[in-house]
Amino acid sequence: MQMIPKNLKDLVTFVPNKGEPIHNWFYYKEGYSGGFVEWAVKEFELKEPIVDPFCGVGTTLLVCKKLGLESIGFDVSPLAAFVSEAKTRDYDTKKVMAELQKFKEMEPKQAGKFPNKNVRRLFYEKQLDDIYFYYRKIDKIQDARVRVLFLLALIDTTSRVANVVKVGGSLRKQKKPKMPVKKLFLGKVKKMVLDLKRVQAKGPEPEVFQADARNVKLEENSVGAVVTSPPYLNKIEYTLIYKIELGLFFREQETRLRAHIQDSATGRDFGSRMPLVAKAYFDDMKKVLENMFKFLKPGGKAVIVVGGGCFPYEVVESDDILIEEAEKIGFKKLDKIVARKYQCMRNRTIKVGIVRESVLVLEKPA
Repeated sequence: MQMIPKNLKDLVTFVPNKGEPIHNWFYYKEGYSGGFVEWAVKEFELKEPIVDPFCGVGTTLLVCKKLGLESIGFDVSPLAAFVSEAKTRDYDTKKVMAELQKFKEMEPKQAGKFPNKNVRRLFYEKQLDDIYFYYRKIDKIQDARVRVLFLLALIDTTSRVANVVKVGGSLRKQKKPKMPVKKLFLGKVKKMVLDLKRVQAKGPEPEVFQADARNVKLEENSVGAVVTSPPYLNKIEYTLIYKIELGLFFREQETRLRAHIQDSATGRDFGSRMPLVAKAYFDDMKKVLENMFKFLKPGGKAVIVVGGGCFPYEVVESDDILIEEAEKIGFKKLDKIVARKYQCMRNRTIKVGIVRESVLVLEKPA
């Protein structure tokens, strides 16, 4: 008998990760929780290697490492791929602490400026100067893994001191107190070391790649399972809220995560009233499902968290459409579990319908 957690509606969000060591090194509101992955692996008896083609900040990969399972992650965002890698590496904490002591003895001074002028205006000048100082110092750390850990700490610190708040899918300017960069940055590194000592994740390090989920290159019939959540069908371009991190540290103002949706669909008939962006989304998701079907082993399962689309005049039920497309490709539907429901509103006053977030469980027939 299938055991569905009572708190599944919370598990399909990133919120539980906020209190979990390592998982909370970087807040990524679009993700799901480690608890969801653990439940999925055990409930559906998923086999390794487990692939997450939309790995975000590595929740699936980190849980697999904890469980001793091989895993592979892909994400089109350089920020997400970097965070995933940083959170799932093995570290020598003595080396990290030795480097931390060196940084404690440094006093930030003018060392140049980030070239991105649009991002600079979102900071107090002294704070951004200090961030750039540490950025240059981190680049000189000889041990590559220690360098990655320190850079993630600095990226997290940067988002905390910026004079913006992340609201929905956008950044809103909001003046904050002048927080000390050195104290926050070094405190973050220290916390990360404590987390590493506390969490014993001794499984194999996952492979992490920056790549488009539609054309991920894996050997056919080589993957035991998929656990993932593609960007939800909505009108938010997810990475707009990460433009500071992308602009400063990856020299990209934004990276489209929503499968690089085109301006128009390819003409496939999903219903005459469906918005063009939704038609394009399902065209892209069909390519993702086809790719999954190829690399899954016979008998392999895919556990996918999906969200419906809320549009001004209709709700698009992504779960049912994706199941239909998956079955056309050859998948067998094992289950559709509705995790959450919420009202779709137009102009914040007019009810359009109910949007579902669902867990789809698919199987490639043996």
